[in-house]
Amino acid sequence: MSKGESQNRKGKGGRKPKYNYTGEEFLSLIESYAKKGFTDKEIAYAIGILPHTFCEKKTKYKEISEVLARGRAQINAAVRAKFLAMALGGIKTKSTVVRKLRDIEGNLTGEEEMQVSESELAPNLQAMSVWLYHHDEDWRKVERNQDEYSNLQRENGIDIDKWMEDNESED
Repeated sequence: MSKGESQNRKGKGGRKPKYNYTGEEFLSLIESYAKKGFTDKEIAYAIGILPHTFCEKKTKYKEISEVLARGRAQINAAVRAKFLAMALGGIKTKSTVVRKLRDIEGNLTGEEEMQVSESELAPNLQAMSVWLYHHDEDWRKVERNQDEYSNLQRENGIDIDKWMEDNESED
């Protein structure tokens, strides 16, 4: 039997794929890495394939892109919520002391809060500004006008340091 005939018998050539790229287990693994904030390159190395190969598989199997988007959307929502909470400030519970209640025989019967320590978290003005810049068109217009105004002042105004140097040499 010739070499060509033996290859025809085997059917499709090449080696077996490392993963079932549309399988639930693989897609779940990819989504878990996306939820942890991994980049595509980091995910590729974590699962043991080259970034270029991962990119090809993403293009070939839309399921991979979908689970990446779903995982990243969840982490983005969580970060956005924390960022907004930081911007707004409010009450932050630092610690709670709980006493375990037991009967005469030592069996647990319940819990009682003994002490709750709270502190107020001040609003973060920079976080507020960033949030508004990205979510409020009117705020964005105001910010852009301020930037343009400050650039005009620098271009057309007086450089204080240069003015002081010039006036010191006259004395």
